[in-house]
Amino acid sequence: MDYGAAKNSLMGVLAALLVYALVTAWGGVYRAYELETLMVGAAVVLVTAFRLWLIARFDALYGAGPARWRKLFGAGLILHALVWGVMPVWLLWRTGAGFNFFVVILYNVGVTTALGSSWMAGLRVRQLYIVLMFVPVLLGLFFYGGVKEWLLVVLVGAYTFYLFRLYRGQYELFWHAVTRERRGEQHDRRRDHHAGTDIQLSLVYRLAHELRTPMNSVMGMMSLLEETKLSDEQREYLQAAGQSGKLMLALIDDVLDYSRILTGRIVLSPDYFDLRGTLEQALEAFGPMAQSKGLELSAVVDRMLPRRVRGDRDRFMQVLTNLLSNAVKFSDKGEIRLDVDFTEESDNEGVLRVRVSDQGRGMDTDTLRTLFQDHFLDGAQDAFAAKHIGFGLLVCKGLTEAMGGSIGAESVEGEGATFWFTVRLGMQADMNEPQKLLSAMDGLQALVVGSAGGALAGLQEELEALGCQCQGARDYDHALQALRAGQREQSEFHLLLVDTRERQELALNLCHNVLVDPALRPVKLILMCTIEERAQPAIQRLVERHGLVVLVKPVHRSVLRGALERLLGVPRTAPVRDLPLENAEAMERRKHYRLLLVEDNEVNQLVTKGMLAKLGYQVTTFSNAPAALSLLQRETYDLVLMDCMLPGMDGFEATRVMRESERQEGRPRTPIIAITANTAEGVQARCLAAGMDDFLAKPVHLEEMETVLRRWLPLGSVSDDNDGSEGE
Repeated sequence: MDYGAAKNSLMGVLAALLVYALVTAWGGVYRAYELETLMVGAAVVLVTAFRLWLIARFDALYGAGPARWRKLFGAGLILHALVWGVMPVWLLWRTGAGFNFFVVILYNVGVTTALGSSWMAGLRVRQLYIVLMFVPVLLGLFFYGGVKEWLLVVLVGAYTFYLFRLYRGQYELFWHAVTRERRGEQHDRRRDHHAGTDIQLSLVYRLAHELRTPMNSVMGMMSLLEETKLSDEQREYLQAAGQSGKLMLALIDDVLDYSRILTGRIVLSPDYFDLRGTLEQALEAFGPMAQSKGLELSAVVDRMLPRRVRGDRDRFMQVLTNLLSNAVKFSDKGEIRLDVDFTEESDNEGVLRVRVSDQGRGMDTDTLRTLFQDHFLDGAQDAFAAKHIGFGLLVCKGLTEAMGGSIGAESVEGEGATFWFTVRLGMQADMNEPQKLLSAMDGLQALVVGSAGGALAGLQEELEALGCQCQGARDYDHALQALRAGQREQSEFHLLLVDTRERQELALNLCHNVLVDPALRPVKLILMCTIEERAQPAIQRLVERHGLVVLVKPVHRSVLRGALERLLGVPRTAPVRDLPLENAEAMERRKHYRLLLVEDNEVNQLVTKGMLAKLGYQVTTFSNAPAALSLLQRETYDLVLMDCMLPGMDGFEATRVMRESERQEGRPRTPIIAITANTAEGVQARCLAAGMDDFLAKPVHLEEMETVLRRWLPLGSVSDDNDGSEGE
């Protein structure tokens, strides 16, 4: 558990540096308060260095004295909380409750929630961590004044109270498991295996429900923020944060699926989905994580990949994200490369092959041989041993086999590892390419400089698919010489892609030379950099003065083609939205619907109301079922959104009471949509059995809510009474 706590804190420690850099760079905080920024930054760096030292020296320090290491680890947590608890108060004082303040609060919420599943034996230190993280900002907001700030006090205070309950529950669960293990005898373990599995499964589902509830608030708020007016830079940051939130949900799903695999309850939900878009989402999610460790993430995707395939998208994404996560986790240098190709076996089916290669530590023969074996059921194995990869690979093995494929690994110790998997997918053969861009790119010559081998191969695959010849340059000086030689010899390059990976100063100097040289003005230029580099002043100046096109790595087809269309003046074709949220007529007609929301969590109330308002619906809210049922006896509503886990009378019982009342009084049936964080097997069936009509799992996304509401609220039948007053 101590080793796991150390490793789990590593990403939070590194994220602290990135968040602080973003906060101080945004809005000119550093320029306005240089001395204060340096003082706070020094504290962040010192605390970060101390915690990184504890992680790097774990084996030696823990071996010399576990109790001493725990004290040092606890001290690191307290110092971290002191710095980051005071920081939002400082930002509130200097800049107000703006974007910088929101980013720090979001980071504090994230790391404090993540700590809930780490070091569960140390309750007092973790509780003190909560106090230091949130009490200063609560006091700052309270004395800052204003209704908006006081509302934030209520929201942050409620979440702080929730974290206290979560930490206490996990602490008791941990020690209950420890004492139970000590009391158990070896010869009873096999006999009690099935009963123990059922109990553990119940606890896992409960924990997943508790984690999904705050995640619904975080993801919902980010979804609403995404619909506001944002700059391109803000949108990139928000998308990176959103992808990271989705990864947290994927980790929760891994725990659930491990339990389902043990009990043989894995169920697939095949449907058609955009395969390339799914791959690009994974790249965007793991790009910032890899870059924070100095790693290069690249992808080489077969140009003949089917546009749409039939399979379980979520399960495929789980396997892919697990392998990418392990590659980032166990690599300290070099490149992580994703290779994807597809082999057709009939007109409507084929096999997808995915390889994730890294240049990390690699594995010895013994580890490789037992990699996909279940160590968790073997009492002789240490699940937190240094060589342990995690139960994510067990989940991957079970999922790939369920999807008709297989999984394996190859490795040389000290040189890296390659994980591969195959899945069988149906397909829709649609290979149409954008003809305008093809015509503009046909016959052009492109030069790439500074990219890793996998990134270069991926760019060549994409550019050659558009009829553009592509080659790589040895270094930045060679690239400039090749451009000038091409002008003299009438074999010029038309497109230059510059990567900052090898050396940023030389890359930017090359861009400047090309942009200011009149002889090289016909050359179209694209700069590829990390998300952190994107905000640096040197790059911003090139963008403002010369209109330089910048792509945030890892570069994939969608962003590359968008940049090429801008460079070449090709009219961009806006993607067709599945959900016409912008339809003015539909939005106007939705105002006449009356919706009732029954949700006890105040933050989730705020998120759901914001989504419904964004979609154009009126909503009345209640925090308990009896009050909602009383209102439904007097007034008519078009649809009810019902949380299943309500205090007192839960959503299942409330639905049964409502259906019985409708039957006795002869009233028409009102659609009821279940909203719950409980994703255990059978919960959806239980909702339908209680009389509910549909099901939404938390965290609820705007598109999913729109789809369900369109299904049950067709335009044309709107209740006469359209008064949407608020309930208590």
